[in-house]
Amino acid sequence: MFRPLLVCALALGATSPAAAAWQKVSSAHFIIYADEAPDKLSEFATRLEKFDKAVRQVRRMADPPMGDGNRLTVFIVPTIEDVQKLAANQPNMTKNLAGFYQGRAEGSIAIVPRRTHDTKMGDLADQETFFHEYAHHLMFYDLNVATPLWYSEGFAEFMSTAGFGKDGSVTLGRAALGRAYAVDDKSTFPLDRMLSGKYEHLSEDEWGALYARGWILTHYLTFEPTRKGQMDHYLADFSQGKDSLEAAKAAFGEFTVLDRNLHGYVGRSRMSAIKVAGEALPVGPVKVQALSAGAAEIMPLRTRLKVGVAKEERDALAQQIRAIAGKYPADALVQVTLAEAEQDAHQYAAAEAAADRAIAADPNMIEALIFKGRAIMARAGEGDKGATFQAARGWFQKANKLDPEDPEPLMLFHEGQMRDTGRPTANGIAALHYASDLAPQDLGLRAQSAYQYLRDGKLAEARKALLPIAYDPHGGGYANIARNAIEKIDAGDGKAAMTAMQASD
Repeated sequence: MFRPLLVCALALGATSPAAAAWQKVSSAHFIIYADEAPDKLSEFATRLEKFDKAVRQVRRMADPPMGDGNRLTVFIVPTIEDVQKLAANQPNMTKNLAGFYQGRAEGSIAIVPRRTHDTKMGDLADQETFFHEYAHHLMFYDLNVATPLWYSEGFAEFMSTAGFGKDGSVTLGRAALGRAYAVDDKSTFPLDRMLSGKYEHLSEDEWGALYARGWILTHYLTFEPTRKGQMDHYLADFSQGKDSLEAAKAAFGEFTVLDRNLHGYVGRSRMSAIKVAGEALPVGPVKVQALSAGAAEIMPLRTRLKVGVAKEERDALAQQIRAIAGKYPADALVQVTLAEAEQDAHQYAAAEAAADRAIAADPNMIEALIFKGRAIMARAGEGDKGATFQAARGWFQKANKLDPEDPEPLMLFHEGQMRDTGRPTANGIAALHYASDLAPQDLGLRAQSAYQYLRDGKLAEARKALLPIAYDPHGGGYANIARNAIEKIDAGDGKAAMTAMQASD
C-alpha cells in the first residue's frame, strides 16, 4: 500500500486529457496505460526504467528478461480522488492514500494519479510514493533474509528520493525532506521500541515517525564507515530467529550511543548519497502505441476490474463491460476484459465465449488463453460434462509456451492438477515452485510453495520461502501464520509447521 502521508502526483505534464488519447507503453519492466501524450509517457517510462536499473545495480540484483505477464502494470488515473475510489473496497488501505500497489502472480499492478486535484504539474518531479512501493516490489526479488518493518520501510524511503540528472545519472539515498520533522523524534518512536519490532495499531504520527526513523537509521548504517557490516550482521541474526532487540544490540551496540550518533548524523549540513552514472544505466526500447477506440472506452472499467471490486458489485460491473464489448466483438483487449468480468460474475460459459473471441482476434494473446483455461476449469469444478481439468491445463500449457516466465499459467497448471486429483505430479510441483520464484510478491502463492516443501519433507526450503512472508510489513494474517510455522520448523517439527499453515485455509 502506498504511504498516506505523502500526497503524490506523477506530474505527467500540463496536457489536458482532451488533447491526449489512451496509450499503452511497454518497456523492459513496465506496462503503462494512461490517457496522456505519447512523449510524456515515453519520458515517464524511461525514468522508471532508469530507477529500476539503478536499484538493481546498487543491490547487485540479477535482471532476467520479463514477458508481459511479469512486468508491473501501471494504471494512471486522473486524480487522487479516483485512486481512493478504486481503493475503497480493498483491505488494509487507508482513506487518504495517494496511490497503491498490489503484488500478485496474476500480474502486479500500481494505481497512481496523474495530478492532484486540478493542479497542473511540472516535469515528473514528484514520484516518491511510486518509487517507495516499487522498491518494496524489487526487495521481494532479492530477499534472502528476513526484514523487520522498520528496515523494510526505511529501505523503501531510502530509495524513494531518487534524483535524475541531466547527464542521465540517478542518485539514490538523497535526504527524505518530507520526513525531516520526525527523524529525530525520540518521544513518538524511541529507538529501542522501533528496534524491538513489537508495535501494532500505530497512530498516524507513530507511522510517520517509524518511516522517518527507519529511513535515517538505514541511511546512517549504509554510509557510516565505522558501522560497516552491522546491518548485514543484524539481518542475518534476525533471519535465524533471534529476537529483534537482541539482534540489534549484538550488531549495533549500546542504543544510547547509537541514538547519540544518529542525532549528530541528522545535524550534518550534508548527507551522502549514491550516484550511478548515466552510461551505466542504458534503457532499452520504450514502445508507445495508441489504444483502439474500444480499448480506450473499456480502460476505466478494466482498471476497476484489475483492482478488484466487492462481490456484490461484480454483476453490475460485468453488465457495464458487456454493453461496451457488444460494440467491439473483434477487439481482443475488450473481449478479454469481458472474459475476466464474466469469470468474476461466475458466468463461465460467457467467459469462455469472450475468451474465444479474443483468441480469434489475437491467437497469441496470453491473457485470453489463460481465461479460456480458467473458464473451462471453473466449469469442470461445477461438474459440467463438457469440460475437464485436463482440457483446462492444456490452455495453461499453451500460455506457458508463449511466455515461460509468466507465473500465472504455471500456478494455474498446478491448481488444475490439485483440483483434478489432489495429487500434483512432479511437473506440477515444479510449476508451483517456479511460479513462486517468478512472483515472490504474491504471499499466498509463496505460502503454497512453502506448504508443498513441507509435504515433501524439505524444511530448509520451506523456511526460506516463508521468511519474506513472516516479516512482510503488509503481510497481515499470512505473516502471523508464517512466523508460527517457522518456529515449528526451527524445532524440527515439519508436521506441526504444516498444521500451523493450515490455519490459513
